[in-house]
Amino acid sequence: MHHVRLWKSVLFRYVFSILEGIFWILAGGLGIAFLLTAGTLPARVLVWMMHFLWSLGTFFASKRAGFHGRRHGIRTGLLCSLFLSVILLAGCLLLKETVTARMLTRCLLMIPAGMTGGIAGVNQKLHKPPY
Repeated sequence: MHHVRLWKSVLFRYVFSILEGIFWILAGGLGIAFLLTAGTLPARVLVWMMHFLWSLGTFFASKRAGFHGRRHGIRTGLLCSLFLSVILLAGCLLLKETVTARMLTRCLLMIPAGMTGGIAGVNQKLHKPPY
């Protein structure tokens, strides 16, 4: 009996890892929105919370892709962070926002977070075979 192993497909691995990262970014965004309704946060704190949130989403996406790829953690993390940066910048263009230095800072912070996640995913111990 032949089992389909979707996680071995490079396209599937990256697409679903990025979707997982976007899920975590959306979940964190809802948490930050709840904090905003509960009280007031200074704008500077909110900006850094969003930087951290996008970096965390990139880390989780890269970790998942690295875990299922099991090699090339730096390249995997770099690709995931670049894909999420393109999604962020495309969202800015679709919403007709100006691309500011904060957006570029966010994209630059996502690159080391993604590479770290890719390395962590590749080096994660296997308790059982993933496939």
